[in-house]
Amino acid sequence: MTEVLLTIHCAAGDTETLIEAIRATTRVPLHVRAETVHGRDFGDAKTSEQVTATLKRSAIELVELATAIDAILEAIGKAKRRSPVRWYQTPVMARGRIV
Repeated sequence: MTEVLLTIHCAAGDTETLIEAIRATTRVPLHVRAETVHGRDFGDAKTSEQVTATLKRSAIELVELATAIDAILEAIGKAKRRSPVRWYQTPVMARGRIV
């Protein structure tokens, strides 16, 4: 079965809500990291972020079967959040664990 790395970028304030929505849909581990985005794409930015040109975001990553991705994205879409969410998926060619 094909596995996919799903990466979700969201406003820092929406992180916990999205984690809860994802965890209700899948049992795979979620990797979450805080990110600072420097740029000029202010479509999702709050006023203070526009002034500083710095956006506080989170990235949530998980590896799941491709067949489960639509359900995860649907749960994210239904979750109560303040800002839009950006996402992308990347095929996982191989993975493992080195002990």
